Amino acid sequence: MEQEGFVSVWAGVFETDQALKEYFDDIAGRDISPFSLDFFDGCDIYPFDIDFSERSVHEFTTDPEVLVCHYSEGTAIGPELKKLFPQGLEQPCNTAILVYNYRYDPEESGFNPNAPVTFLGAVPCDLD
Repeated sequence: MEQEGFVSVWAGVFETDQALKEYFDDIAGRDISPFSLDFFDGCDIYPFDIDFSERSVHEFTTDPEVLVCHYSEGTAIGPELKKLFPQGLEQPCNTAILVYNYRYDPEESGFNPNAPVTFLGAVPCDLD
């Protein structure tokens, strides 16, 4: 759900930025979550403003700080994710999807085990 001061982060593997764009279904002018039906299947995700999200494909890493360092708030988000994954991610990922002012709770919302992304966590992030 929307909650100021948090960012929800998903990680996954995509071959190209175009594949990520198709998954995220980036349609200009939409104010609600554009995630594909694959993501929604089995999830009860509250709509969010696409202007408060970032996503892209980078080099593979198991380090959560490295995974998000490319994003506008990456230097603040990275250490918080590192606290959740002090030994690193189980599998190397090359993609992160960040939704700002949003606190996703998989316990309440469920998840799609077949989705190409995995929820890493919702961590504090001050956008001021």
